[in-house]
Amino acid sequence: MRKVVIVDDEKWVRIGLIGSIPWQSLGLELAGEAANGREGIELAMRVKPDILFLDMRMPGVDGREMIGIIKRELPRTVTIVVSGYSDFEYMKEAIRHRAFEYLLKPVKKEELASVLQRALEELERRETRERSAAADFRERWLRRRLFRPGGEAEPEDAGLREEGELAEWWSSGEVLVIAGCPDRFDCGRSGARLVQAIREKLEQERAFLFEGKWDFIVTSAPDESGEAVTALAVRKPDAAGVQRLAALLPGVSRQLEDTPSVSFGVSAWHGPERLADAWLEARAALRGRMLGEAGTWLVAGRPAAKLAWPSEEEHALLLALRAGSEETARKAFDRFFAAVSGPGSTVEALQRSAVMLVHSLEKQLQAEGSRLEEAAGKDPGLYAEAIRLRGDAASMRRLLEDDLLAAALRHYNRCGEKQGERIVREIEKMVGEFYNQPLSMVQVASMHYMNPDYLSRLFKRITGKSFTDYLTDVRIDKAKEQLRYGSAKNYEIARAVGYEDYRYFSQIFKKKTGLTIGEYRESVAVEAGREES
Repeated sequence: MRKVVIVDDEKWVRIGLIGSIPWQSLGLELAGEAANGREGIELAMRVKPDILFLDMRMPGVDGREMIGIIKRELPRTVTIVVSGYSDFEYMKEAIRHRAFEYLLKPVKKEELASVLQRALEELERRETRERSAAADFRERWLRRRLFRPGGEAEPEDAGLREEGELAEWWSSGEVLVIAGCPDRFDCGRSGARLVQAIREKLEQERAFLFEGKWDFIVTSAPDESGEAVTALAVRKPDAAGVQRLAALLPGVSRQLEDTPSVSFGVSAWHGPERLADAWLEARAALRGRMLGEAGTWLVAGRPAAKLAWPSEEEHALLLALRAGSEETARKAFDRFFAAVSGPGSTVEALQRSAVMLVHSLEKQLQAEGSRLEEAAGKDPGLYAEAIRLRGDAASMRRLLEDDLLAAALRHYNRCGEKQGERIVREIEKMVGEFYNQPLSMVQVASMHYMNPDYLSRLFKRITGKSFTDYLTDVRIDKAKEQLRYGSAKNYEIARAVGYEDYRYFSQIFKKKTGLTIGEYRESVAVEAGREES
């Protein structure tokens, strides 16, 4: 019921107003009446009415003085001025102090009912604004402690406590943080609705949890994850209360459209100064969800899953990307993703695997004189943040396959010829320096993170020779130089150019030059004699 106080020095006016107000239908009750301003102020301060009827002309403290005091001390009260005088000065005073309405005596019943109805609507608006302002204030207080480095306090905190906006348990009790997030990533679209659903559910349970001696604040995480962060402050931790929350909160997804399930990570109990630590704990617990689980309640301290890193699958994917073959790359990606998102994998393991793939690709690109930001338009940090927001296999696959993989393929296809020529020139230089070492295309391809078959075709297209023929030609040219200018024996020259088997070397030499080693020596000697003569 809304409380009404009537202040007027004329008794019959008070009686008339009391008899004209439809108390029951409007949900009103008479909280008191007074015959002068001084009594009216004392009465109003004591009962704190929702609606105050006030005469402007009264002996002693008149309406002009009283309306100023009421406005200052009881700003929530709706003041309706009732006067028998259409005096302009009184009207100005009522307007200055923002009286809700100014009525002239005698007041008609229909007009009175209409004014009261509008007064009740104004009270609802004021209280809604106050509740919203208080909730915003509390959320800002919580967000400073959760999301700001150090969780520094601000001067307004004291005011919050003085006004009762923050219960005493936020400073003298213990706190618990619950991080709730949809099991399927939706770019944060359900975040606000999830916050509201949790808030409504906890409000319903307020009297039944922790002996009623607790408080809560719900806000959204400062990103697009859709995560709702709930902080609880209690006088005394209660395991039964947490168990009841575990039974209630996962069901809030039924109130959200297009959100099949919501999982929650729960911190341990902490002192109020460790709110930020509690939030990180709750988030870590949430990341421990198995990919096959949905609508789960995850408590901090759950053992982390240990999965082997699929290095072979990652290597094959990087080679396929570098080769520029979309079909091969997508098949390699399927094998890689199956390895990191299979049975036993958690959200955290999937996110870690995705981040490692991003950094491996960045490392490969840098080795080639490029960067991920040039290839895909995003640097590794942006990809890491996008990965952190995704806690389900489907959305992670879309990010990696449709964004990262597609961008890498476009880059390699765009730069394929230019990079291929550079790589072949690097191989030619390497062969010129290490021709006497055992070299193979498989070995060279591995050094350049490339598929051997693709690199063989690329090498032949640019040089006109297979890798084996090119290496053999270099070795034979080096052998001919030593035969022409040196005095080493034939088997020593064979070893010097990379052939341990002299007989095999002599066969290759004749095949390439058309002469045996001895015949080549003789032709070199004859030519030298001619030059001398």
